[in-house]
This record gives sequence, structure tokens and C-alpha cells, in this order.
Amino acid sequence: MKNTKTATTLMALTVVGSLIFSSCTKAEPTYTPTETVEETTTATTTVEETEETTYETTKEMPHIFFSTNYEEITLDGNPDSHFVTTDYCYLESEKYFLLMEAGLDLPGDFALNVDMIIDELEKELGMELMNPDYDYSLAGIIDNSIYYGGFNPWFDWKLGTKLPIFLMVDTDFEGWVSCGDGEMACIVDYGLYSDDGWNAAIPNSPYDIERPGYIDYSTIAHELTHSITDRCHDMNSIMTEGIASYMERHIIDVLADQSPAFATVRDNRYLYDYGIVEAVNADNSERLFIESYEEDGGPQGCAEYVHGRYFCQFLLEQYGEGFLVKYMNEIKTFTFENNYGFFTAEEKAYFAEAMKNAFGEDIFTRFGDWCVENNVLQDVDGIFPMPE
Repeated sequence: MKNTKTATTLMALTVVGSLIFSSCTKAEPTYTPTETVEETTTATTTVEETEETTYETTKEMPHIFFSTNYEEITLDGNPDSHFVTTDYCYLESEKYFLLMEAGLDLPGDFALNVDMIIDELEKELGMELMNPDYDYSLAGIIDNSIYYGGFNPWFDWKLGTKLPIFLMVDTDFEGWVSCGDGEMACIVDYGLYSDDGWNAAIPNSPYDIERPGYIDYSTIAHELTHSITDRCHDMNSIMTEGIASYMERHIIDVLADQSPAFATVRDNRYLYDYGIVEAVNADNSERLFIESYEEDGGPQGCAEYVHGRYFCQFLLEQYGEGFLVKYMNEIKTFTFENNYGFFTAEEKAYFAEAMKNAFGEDIFTRFGDWCVENNVLQDVDGIFPMPE
């Protein structure tokens, strides 16, 4: 789920399927700031030039700054070892910070697996997570104190170009969802519960959720896709959620043979489609893409997820693995000012024109015919298993 920037807090939604519920409410911990330490980084950015992506930057990069008495942890890379958090703590990697609370149980290879996801996403998308041209917030990390009972443990942190990734557990089952954008990623996964955290959770949860016994890296891939694309391009809802939904499945398939953690997700996931508003065909395909299931600037439901995922599947079959880079290169020169993901009719039409420029004037007609021929995006009755 892509996080909108219209508020500093995240919306609580009750959802089904692979979206992960999240919220953390606890008593405010004792916090004693330590001496402030400031580290300044200069704007020396070296990016390897490729045929797909070239970044040039002349502006100064924001520096890293934080003051805290929280422990900086490291993980040993061994999937059989575990680190259980007992207080707020953090892990710094080359491209991100993991910001954690108490009650988490991280396997020793967790950070390595996140690194693998980011590396593969950057390769597939032709983008860099630490895009030097992104307008990094000077206000520091987004205030997620709503997760922490009103307490903001990261109130003075600034991480430069590195992405803050919040890892949380929902001991009260309040129904928070994982989300991501260019400012942050928030991952709430019941597989991250420690034994004590799970045993302390409120019994008889209103949600029929069982502790899965593994971490859902597909959700992490989905939200990190949002973080990468949001730092590089504006896109409509169909492509924003469609690419992320496509990647959450594709990345797991690519990495399953490289790490048992991804193989576990592949072997245990339940694939399904959301319901759609109307069956897609050659006559309405372009109109639906332009409207992008948005009403008054916002998505109507979850149809954009499944519509966009199948659009990606169609483009993959027609144009091969470089289809995403091809589309991104077409739209990368066009940006919108302060739209917060809400587009005018003219802006929505631009995304369709970019698709035509990349893949041909008849791209939407061909996609509509493909949907009918393959019997996808035809059922408006709700969630149903996804065809293989």
C-alpha cells in the first residue's frame, strides 16, 4: 500500500489478504536524550552509468543526524540465529535504517534479505533507492507516534538519503497496515513477533490471524517498491499499486532459490485477485487506465492493485523483462508539483499517453483483448484465487 502524504499519521484500515495489520500502543517509555552527535556527509555521489538509468546531481545531499540512547544492533547473517528486541533500537545499513521497537524477533539474515530485495528491485526497475534528485524532507523522519501511544522515539532523527524502515508489532490488533512511500516504509508482520510479544497480545483478536511462523518478505518487497518508485517518478494508481503488486510476487520468485526465507514465502503464499469495478475489454481499457479507479483524486478500493498487476504481466509477455525500465524512461522527465498523488484529468491522461509512446498507440486495445482472451479482470464479484 502506498502511503499518501496528506497527513503525518497513517490511516487505520481493515483489509483482507496479504496486507499486514499493524499498530503499537504502549505506555510511554522513559527517555533520556544523550549528548547530540552530528555527522555531516558531503555531496559526493558516485553512480555507475548504465544504458537504462543515469543520474546526475549537483545539489548537496542532506546529512545524517540523530541523538539517542537506543542500542545500535547488528545481525550475524545466520538464518538460524535470532535477535529479540527489548527496547527501541536500530540497525544502519548502506541504504536504510531499520527502526525497531520492543517485542520483535529478527532472524540473523533479516537485513541481508532486505538488501537482496532492494538490489533486485533496483535492477528490475532501473532506479536507485537513494536517488540524489529526490526532494528529501528536511523535517526529519515522519512522525509515527500514533504507533507508539503518542511517543515519538525518532523525533530528531534525519537520515539523509537513507530510507527509514519501521518494524512494528500490533499487540493490540488495532488494524494498522503496512505502507510505503519515498519518505519511509512501515512493515507490520506477525511473523516478526517475539514469543513474549505474541503471548502478551490481546486474546480473541477481532481478526482471524495466526502467527505464521515466517516473515512475509512479499509485503516488504511491495512497500519497498513504493519507496523506490516514489523517489523517482510520479505514477497513477494503477501503475503505482500494479507495479508493487507485480513485484511482491516476482521478487519472491526470483530470490526463492537464493535464500530459504524467500522459498518459504513462495511455498506458503496464497495468491488471489481483488474484485474489479467492471470487466476490462478493448473498448474500456484506456478509459479505465486514465480514471485509474480514482474518485475525487483518491483510489476507490483495491481494483487498481489487480488491474495494474495484470497490466505488468501483459507487458512482460509482450516486451520482455525490460518493460518497466522502458515505461519509467518514458515518464521520468515529467513531474508534478505538490500533488500528493492526486492528479488532474490532464495529468491522468498524460500517463496513458506515456504508455502509448512506450508501447504503441494500440497498447490499451491489445491489453483489453488480452484480458478477454485470458479470462482475467472479468470477474466483478470480489476476491477469488489468482490463476497461475
